[in-house]
Amino acid sequence: MAETALAIDSLDRKRLNLERKIAKAKTRQALALQGQIRHRKENAIEFFTRPNPRQEELLEAWGHPHFKVFTFTGGNRLGKTTIGTIIGVATMRGRWPWNNLKLPFMHNQPRKVRYVGQDWEKHIRSVVVPALKHWWPNAIPVKIRKNQHGIEAYWVDEDTGSSLEIMSNKQDVELHEGWEGDLIIYDEPPKRNIRVANARGLIDRQGRELFCATLLKEAWIDKEVIKAKLDDGRPDPTVFNVHGEIYDNVGYGLTMQGVTDYEKKLDENEKEARLKGIPSYMSGLICKNFKRQRNVVEPFRIPTNWLVDIGIDTHPRKPQALLFCATDERNFRYLFHEIWEHGSGFDVGDWIIRIIKRRVLRINRVICDPLAKGDPNNENTTFDKIGAKLFPYDIILETATKDKDSGIIEINNHLLGPNKMPSLFVFNTCLRTIDEFEGWMYDENGKPAKEDDDFMENLYRLLLLDTEYVPPDDEDEKDQELDRDEVNPVTGY
Repeated sequence: MAETALAIDSLDRKRLNLERKIAKAKTRQALALQGQIRHRKENAIEFFTRPNPRQEELLEAWGHPHFKVFTFTGGNRLGKTTIGTIIGVATMRGRWPWNNLKLPFMHNQPRKVRYVGQDWEKHIRSVVVPALKHWWPNAIPVKIRKNQHGIEAYWVDEDTGSSLEIMSNKQDVELHEGWEGDLIIYDEPPKRNIRVANARGLIDRQGRELFCATLLKEAWIDKEVIKAKLDDGRPDPTVFNVHGEIYDNVGYGLTMQGVTDYEKKLDENEKEARLKGIPSYMSGLICKNFKRQRNVVEPFRIPTNWLVDIGIDTHPRKPQALLFCATDERNFRYLFHEIWEHGSGFDVGDWIIRIIKRRVLRINRVICDPLAKGDPNNENTTFDKIGAKLFPYDIILETATKDKDSGIIEINNHLLGPNKMPSLFVFNTCLRTIDEFEGWMYDENGKPAKEDDDFMENLYRLLLLDTEYVPPDDEDEKDQELDRDEVNPVTGY
């Protein structure tokens, strides 16, 4: 009996020791998990590996040094302050914290960032500073100094020596002068003179600008930043624009129920602005799917096998508008040449023949505004004059359709199709066409405006031709044996 009792006592001690070891292991695991949770919370930027689709688009473009100006616009709660803060911190660090990839800089000095918010109390103290504190990695020592308003406005990375200074859009413009740095972040739209004052400081370091805003006001940003142009009128290729809606952030910090509850509190105009990020001055835009970085391309020679359609919009007093559209083997459309000149119907015919010969184009159809026919009793209308010039070259001039509503649908479907892919592109030399893409609006009666719509009139008529590519036959090849060397790929002459 004594031996049995000793054996049981030994088993109890072993079981007790095992339970203690298991308890200690669980405690270590719990502490390790708590440590991981605490580290993740205190160093959230290291785990920013799931940006929403619009943020991901911006981050991908940030790695391309040729982009200098970035806009991230859209509805409320899109994650604009989040992405602006993260890019600001990453710039100070010199690399993306979640994968340690270096960011492109033109120098090896400590980086300088300026973060421009709105007013000190409602916006900067309550939104900007808390966002910086949340995303600043706890493992990196930072020295923070307050300004005269008691705002923690001066941040210095003690590891890299880089700095971030918070400024207000409501400060005197003189206070924004005399600075140089690598990045300016605007959280919500700045006043134009504030932007000009800060932008001067980017020259020496070839720095960048980031506009994170819901464009409820400051319409100049749309015209001068988002739609910036070079001196020759072409779109500025150093500008990268991202536009999103509140729905893009559902599942990345927002819930659909939360958005639905918010939507109930808004009227129709507010929904456009607050949910979709479309300001009132842009709510009537017709070509809403047009996007420069997606639909505007550099010029190239149109291959001789592509089909070319030409649209003509004639006027008695204004210049004549001609638009050339090429269709490739995939049935993608390329608007590669425009003409906007004064001239008679005979002149229009001559221009077309000259372009065809110089570029060696394979012509499919040429269509003209029905109004060019004018009086049916007049045998010498503009339509007749153009047709007479084209007839010797076996080109039959046709009357264009008037179905504008269907044409507008076609334009937007080609700019961005159901599979989120474009099938319509425009050369960056077609300046008036690009202007009309970006400025064609519905009027107060909900009808397409009749001003500055000449190339859009041509475009919807061309798209309604529904041209489908077919390979050339032997006769087509023979007709195209012309000298191509003298053509200028930009002017077409």
